This record gives sequence, structure tokens and C-alpha cells, in this order.
Amino acid sequence: MTHPEKSHGRTIPERTSPRHISLTVKAGLIPAFSQLLQNGFWIKGYVGCSVKSFLCEQFGLAPEYLEKRIQTIFLDGDVVDDVEKTVIEDGATLSLSAAMPGLAGAVLRKGGYYAAMRDQISFKGETTSASMQSGKILVKLFNMPLQELGPVFLEHGIQVESNKVKDVLKARADDFERGCGEVLADGRKFEFKQLLEMDWGGGDIFLQVKIV
Repeated sequence: MTHPEKSHGRTIPERTSPRHISLTVKAGLIPAFSQLLQNGFWIKGYVGCSVKSFLCEQFGLAPEYLEKRIQTIFLDGDVVDDVEKTVIEDGATLSLSAAMPGLAGAVLRKGGYYAAMRDQISFKGETTSASMQSGKILVKLFNMPLQELGPVFLEHGIQVESNKVKDVLKARADDFERGCGEVLADGRKFEFKQLLEMDWGGGDIFLQVKIV
């Protein structure tokens, strides 16, 4: 039997499995989500387009930022040299990083002087335009893109395992309780404590985090 509780004047089931969580937090809490962003999260968009089109036209990255700040790009584990010709498909894994140190970083840098040294791990998939369609890809962020693009993707909304999100919130529950503004679960307002008391079930959850 479920025991009802009240939230802002409305009675809701105590054991709720939210599928969409929206949080408004102070900027200092964004780093709490770093591990989620580094391990990988799903984002929805139009696929069958170039990596550059996907990132710049759909998610608002400046072309100059993509060219100068994101120096190492992996698509399904292979290094991408040409972001304008390499096509990203549904279900792909896209990893974004700034320049890595040392010779390894120089070799992995997109379009760099040492690109010929890594022929075996350079992307050799589709490099021509394909028909666009709705889909989703797994994104992983590292070093500077993790710090700079993390808030962009969080505000857009990411799809991740619900238990992992709950673990992040529980690990810094006191900070989130103080630093959270609006807390929404499936469009309904809750107190932060109520959110943690819910049974989130399993599977993925859609998470949006905005900076107050």
C-alpha cells in the first residue's frame, strides 16, 4: 500500500518513479555532475549529419570553439580529423577533449602534424553527407570541455541512469538542499528531500540542470 504525502497542496504517491528531473542550482554545484558527464550521457538530436553540424547547429557551440578548444575528438573510439565531413550516426559514442599533453596528445590531435602516425585508429566511417533523422548519441566530456560544455549539455537535458543521478544528489545532499532553487519531477514541484525519498525505479532518466 502506498502512503500519500502532500507537495504544494497536492497529494501524490509516496513511491513515485520520476522520468524527468529538472533542477535549478547554484553554479558551485555543477562540478558535482562531472563524473556523470565523463562516464557518458545520452543526448537526443538529428543524426546523419557532420560532427560539426551536430555540435554547432544543434547545440550552439561556436565553430571557433570547436576548432580551437576541442583538439581531440573520438567517434566510436576512432580519432576524428575532419569534423565537417565525418558523419555521426544514431547510437554513436562521441568523446570530446582539449589538447592532451606530450607526444600522445600531439598524435591524437585532430588534423595535426602527427596524424599519419595513427592511421590504424583514425575514423574511417562515413565521411559524406547522409539523410538526417532523429536519434541519440552517447557523449563523453574530458578536461576543459567537461568544465565548459558540461553546463551547456546539462541545461539542454541529458539521459542517464536514474540510480547514478540519485547517487550524485545523495552524496552532496546537504549542499543540494541549500543550493537548489526549483525542483521538478515530471513537471511537479517538490522539496529536495522529497525527491530523494522517492523510489526512482530503474532505467534511464532525463535530467535538466539550470544555473540559478
